[in-house]
Amino acid sequence: MSKRVIAFVMSLVMVLCMAFAAPMSANALAYGHWPTQEEIDAKTKELNIPTPINLRVTKTTNTSITVSWKYEDWGYSAVYTTDANQKPQWSSEYSNRTNGSKADWQHTFDNLTAGKTYYIYVRHATIYNLNGYLTYLSGDYSRIKVTLKANNTVTFKTAVKSVKSTVLKKGKKTVKPLTISKAKGAVKVTKVKKGTSASIFKKITVNKKTGAVMLKKGKYKKGTYKIKLKISVAGNSVYKAKTVTKTVKIKIT
Repeated sequence: MSKRVIAFVMSLVMVLCMAFAAPMSANALAYGHWPTQEEIDAKTKELNIPTPINLRVTKTTNTSITVSWKYEDWGYSAVYTTDANQKPQWSSEYSNRTNGSKADWQHTFDNLTAGKTYYIYVRHATIYNLNGYLTYLSGDYSRIKVTLKANNTVTFKTAVKSVKSTVLKKGKKTVKPLTISKAKGAVKVTKVKKGTSASIFKKITVNKKTGAVMLKKGKYKKGTYKIKLKISVAGNSVYKAKTVTKTVKIKIT
């Protein structure tokens, strides 16, 4: 290898070492002499990067929150805090538009904890070649408050209950064709006319807390009767509310 080549290689190494040794600005994504904050602010104002519009929650699971907002032809950054007074710790990493889609932007935060409140921040951003250096520029943010709740753990079990018609001739009878377990929050059970056997609807009352069915004293034709029940579970600070309908059966013999 000639002395000229060796000198060139050494010079190149020195330039690279100097570049990597240069301090990194929080807003720039390259090495070297960075644009000043005044230059960054001026370019950001000139580009008029829009603030996210209609930021909202579109989906939650026991451990995640998905937010959406109106599409704009910009990249974005999304972060969260668990303290309303804590400033967001923005990352220079950001997500850019993909596939040319103009559907609403969407971002999912994972590994969250049910029962906690999260403050979600989103801002549009771009990587801009400013003075020859790739620089992270961003607009104003939008923020929403979200309390993450887990799915209610309530379970239901139904069973066909039998009652003798001779018993009902003498007096009322209460049966429990529905069992409610592991409910998080207050329970309310009501009978639903549509879906309940018409001939029995007015002859029954339903316990609002347990779902037990009381058949009034009277004459009943033998057969199997359907009773449709609406069960609402209120939820609490950690668990979501839940409402379902269940059809139970009572067999009169």
